[in-house]
Amino acid sequence: MAVVFIIPFHVRPLESSIMPSDLSGAYVSCYASGVDYVDATQKVLKRLSDDGLYPIEILEPIHEMNSEEWFEHIKEQWADHFESLPTQLEFEEAIQNNKVVYGPFGSYS
Repeated sequence: MAVVFIIPFHVRPLESSIMPSDLSGAYVSCYASGVDYVDATQKVLKRLSDDGLYPIEILEPIHEMNSEEWFEHIKEQWADHFESLPTQLEFEEAIQNNKVVYGPFGSYS
């Protein structure tokens, strides 16, 4: 079991980005483990940068959950995107390997 921080961001694409070029920005919840939320946020900021996303702001509140709550969390929070998100096993493996998991992107043009 790992503690996971849910950190919501408002992001914009950089020149070389995972975000399609016809979009101006997006809101996304990022899931990461860390010693505390500051550590997890730093991990997310690096991942955003690696993916060509510029963080406009960190939104509040930042939530905390246990990694084994992922399945229930996405059923409640992201029911419309359930099939496109990692499975419980995939999520726990990502978190154990210090990776950041993105929730669905709410993008705009």
